Amino acid sequence: MRKILAGLEVAPDNRGLLAVINFAFFTSGIMAIMLGVLLPYIRAEYSLSYTQSGLMFSGHQLGNFCAVLAAGVLPYVLGRKKSTLLMGAGTALGLILIVAAQNPWLLMIAFILTGIGRGTMSNICNVVIADISGNRAVALNVLHSVFATGALISPVIVFLYVSAIGASGWKPAALTAASLAIIALALISRSKLPDTPAQKDKDSSRAFLKKSSFWIPTLLLLCYLAVETSIIGWFVTYFIDVGILPAVVAGFVPAMFWLMMMTGRLSVAFISKRIQNKNRMLLTMALLTTFCFIGLMLSGSPIPTVIFLLGIGLGMAGIYPTTMATMSGITSTVSVGFTVAIASLGGIFMPGIVGAVADSHGIANGIAMLLSMLIGMVALVILKIITERRVRNETC
Repeated sequence: MRKILAGLEVAPDNRGLLAVINFAFFTSGIMAIMLGVLLPYIRAEYSLSYTQSGLMFSGHQLGNFCAVLAAGVLPYVLGRKKSTLLMGAGTALGLILIVAAQNPWLLMIAFILTGIGRGTMSNICNVVIADISGNRAVALNVLHSVFATGALISPVIVFLYVSAIGASGWKPAALTAASLAIIALALISRSKLPDTPAQKDKDSSRAFLKKSSFWIPTLLLLCYLAVETSIIGWFVTYFIDVGILPAVVAGFVPAMFWLMMMTGRLSVAFISKRIQNKNRMLLTMALLTTFCFIGLMLSGSPIPTVIFLLGIGLGMAGIYPTTMATMSGITSTVSVGFTVAIASLGGIFMPGIVGAVADSHGIANGIAMLLSMLIGMVALVILKIITERRVRNETC
């Protein structure tokens, strides 16, 4: 633990806040992945079509989008702590409403609320870690590894409840995640997170919006989140409906996926200190993800499918935190809010597109739509490399 703290370069008086923020992101990881694991049960409970199911996850990302937009305003009005508690409560409220909802409209509201809570936690956790850590690349990768740890145990929670109670066990699983989210909020309320309205940042003029160094990575994250959100939301349903994996095994797909994500993020956190050119890392990860996704779609048997799935998790692992760590002007609440808000658009539209295509052409063709986002991701990494090289040559 001491070696980890030394690597993060966090002052001793900020270590309590560090622990609280990591726990909050851990609970956010549990909730985010649990929604995808619960989707087959929710579809059966409410008789949802593929399109309706996709719109639920689009609603989740819409809530995320609204939260990160609000994150650029509320901290200056209420302060970081009050705004985090207000918006972060959406996670618990949404999960409770998912259990209690009686129709698809209430269910959509519930998914939007979970997105508001998740977006709030994503923004505040990334900003605070960047603020209190002297080594942002390592700290952000560790933070996202903690998120992956929550994602890893989320399917296990569902499995234990469903095994003990039956199909209705998805409801106490959701309520367990809601309870953990409430604990995180209680810890934040007692933390040293600022409780007074924040001062406007120097870059609140939004000058970064005119820079390609902001837009190229942001669009890269848009493609990334389009793929990540769809994988989290759809892969359990996909594997069950096409018959590649039995339902019990498919339920653990997110756990296997996030195990590789956690392994990959910890590995990236370790090697990023030794590799100067982070763009080459991004290109390697993007190409590996694309190759493994194509392999998964062409595979028709369980073992190669699982291997390619693990490869996707490993490839995607460090893309988000590494991209954020290489962006200029990303340490303020405003810039983080704009980045995550714009990137969230990928998660808003893509699950709905997958669902709509699945209803008309089958779930396999719906999932195949993600290839366009992966190709876009690779192209943007290459454009990022070319643009930054040109800027360096002009300044020499």
